[in-house]
Amino acid sequence: MKKTLLILLLNCVGAFAQPATVTTNIITAHPAFRIVNGQLYNTELSTNFATLEGRCIAVLSNGVIAQRIEIQTYQEPATNAAQVALAVAGIPAPVIKAEYVPGKKFFIRNYPDQPLAEIGSPVLVRAMRDGVFTYESEIMELWDYGTPNKVAVVITTGVSTNALKSGIIK
Repeated sequence: MKKTLLILLLNCVGAFAQPATVTTNIITAHPAFRIVNGQLYNTELSTNFATLEGRCIAVLSNGVIAQRIEIQTYQEPATNAAQVALAVAGIPAPVIKAEYVPGKKFFIRNYPDQPLAEIGSPVLVRAMRDGVFTYESEIMELWDYGTPNKVAVVITTGVSTNALKSGIIK
């Protein structure tokens, strides 16, 4: 009995004699949760975010400059009685020409680097309007894509010696 008690006591002392280890893991939240100006947003549900579409025209160190592309189509005017009848019936004339017309430029701050934007590549993101941006004496809209929400999770094997003090928690 005394030997068993001594073995158990030595095992407990050995367990508590181990140095405490602390491990910190960084966990990234779902990509829809991003931080803009210190505030956490769900970009899929927030009405502050809008979907932007365009073509990349410049890549900067903190984002990209994109330009909206609008498609203008030209239709053939009705020239004979059959085409006039179709137009009256609500059937549009055939499209003769469609051309891409450059639209407004805008800057997207914190644009993701995966996939890396290249000049001429399409840009399709959800971002929040955040003011104006000046680039080469040109003023354009500033949109912020946001940064990933990262949380530090600390795991320790040590035993806490902090006891609850009376009167602090009621």
